[in-house]
Amino acid sequence: MNQYIADYLRLSLDDEGIGESNSISSQRQIIQDYISSVPEFVGMPVKEFVDDGYSGTNFNRPGIKRLLDAVRRGEVSCIIVKDLSRFGRKYLEVSKYIEQLFPYIGVRFIAVNDHYDSNNHKGTTAEMDVAVRNMINAMYSKDVSKKAKSAKRTQAGQGKFIHAFAPYGYMKDKADIHHIVIDEPAAVVVKRIFELACQGQGNTAIANILNADGVPTPADYKKQNGSKHKSNGITKSLWSAGSIIRILRDEQYTGTFIAGKVETGELGSGKVIRKSKDEWIKIPGAIPAIITQEAWDTVLAKRGKQGGIYKKPNTGRILYKKVRCGYCGHVMRYRNEAKASYYFCETPRHTDEYGCLCDRYSEQMIVDVVKVTVKTQLAVMLNMEKLCRDNKKDIRQHTESAQSAAARLETEIGHLQAFKRQLYERFKSGSLEKTEYLNERETVESKIIAKTVERDRLITQSDNQGEAISTAEQFFGSFKQYETITEPTTEMVTALVETINVFGKDRIEIQFAYRDELKQAILFLEQSQ
Repeated sequence: MNQYIADYLRLSLDDEGIGESNSISSQRQIIQDYISSVPEFVGMPVKEFVDDGYSGTNFNRPGIKRLLDAVRRGEVSCIIVKDLSRFGRKYLEVSKYIEQLFPYIGVRFIAVNDHYDSNNHKGTTAEMDVAVRNMINAMYSKDVSKKAKSAKRTQAGQGKFIHAFAPYGYMKDKADIHHIVIDEPAAVVVKRIFELACQGQGNTAIANILNADGVPTPADYKKQNGSKHKSNGITKSLWSAGSIIRILRDEQYTGTFIAGKVETGELGSGKVIRKSKDEWIKIPGAIPAIITQEAWDTVLAKRGKQGGIYKKPNTGRILYKKVRCGYCGHVMRYRNEAKASYYFCETPRHTDEYGCLCDRYSEQMIVDVVKVTVKTQLAVMLNMEKLCRDNKKDIRQHTESAQSAAARLETEIGHLQAFKRQLYERFKSGSLEKTEYLNERETVESKIIAKTVERDRLITQSDNQGEAISTAEQFFGSFKQYETITEPTTEMVTALVETINVFGKDRIEIQFAYRDELKQAILFLEQSQ
């Protein structure tokens, strides 16, 4: 397989305010200049991996995921970044890759501005320097996060728009990113939704009208206009009652600037904390209005508070936003009625394009499926952890045997080197002819090289086996925390389950959140054999 150099570039939203030094173009130029300055890299194929607008506090980035997948497939010989903070800012995760995974697989890692090249620092104190830099990056990121939160809160209090994307119906002012202006094509749709609502049309009826007219949903509209807005992977989305309700509940369309609805949790956790309404920042008249106050009041009067006021979703459900229709991919709607709670796909109300079923699926039935599947998975993981522990005993014996063999080879190499010196002394004293000396020296050197290669192979093999089995054991052992839990909890499902795809009552597929980590652990386990 032809391997290539991978250059990785990352820019977060917080970095954009620092200046050109961290821009994607600047990183690219630094890496290109470095590659052209190293003779051994000249002519080698180079592939670029980019994450533009992603934080370095976790590895849930599309670019880094593609890069690590390529590494696991054996396609990458060397990874080059501008500096260690571009690769990541979380100390433990960055160190795991740089100090354990990459050396084990044989991938060279270079951080240009940090003057770090893994080929030059094997087993040296430079690795300590890398660890210190990683910790500094982690602490720096936490400090920046705190300051960024405070600064954004201050800006929001001044009526400045601080979000990455403008609400549907608006767009960022090209002359001032902290100011939003009306996006006319989308604003027309917003006005139409409020007009239909004022006429007494229901949410589903309004959604059907927009779908029949081929009006793009907010998500599709953003994609059509080149937005980097993240989508759930669905090729084409549909207007639904939920999307209509979200627009009718947004008071910003009256010209009231609203911020501070949510706050990010601890750095790198990915959690979002919803704030109570009395903590929101609200400034009437701070942005241009799309609808009149009269239209807002009319909708409010017709529908009550639920027609125009934000309602906190029920995030207490253990399957919250995990259950998806297996046919269209949309998150299923949840209903909690007196007799039972259930999930259903709303897509059939609007189109039969995907072949979705109109059935209702009991929440308890899905929870039971999750319970059985997770229980089976936990049993497998804990058995794998036991297998690792059992293998560790055998590997320990193999390691001791390999170390003894390596020690014997080291002794034999020492004897050969001593004999080589004796040959030279005999040649210098005249007791050994030059031809005979050269022939014997060549024979001895060949033996030294062969024994050195075998010694290094034994040492590397024993070290790698130990590291691989320990890494696999640590991963599988992490599931022990759920061993005594008899019923699924929100925390357990959040940690273990990515999506629950429902195709019917007899076919429910669960995608687990740790698929990549499992593949890596199995790879380590196989390589430890």
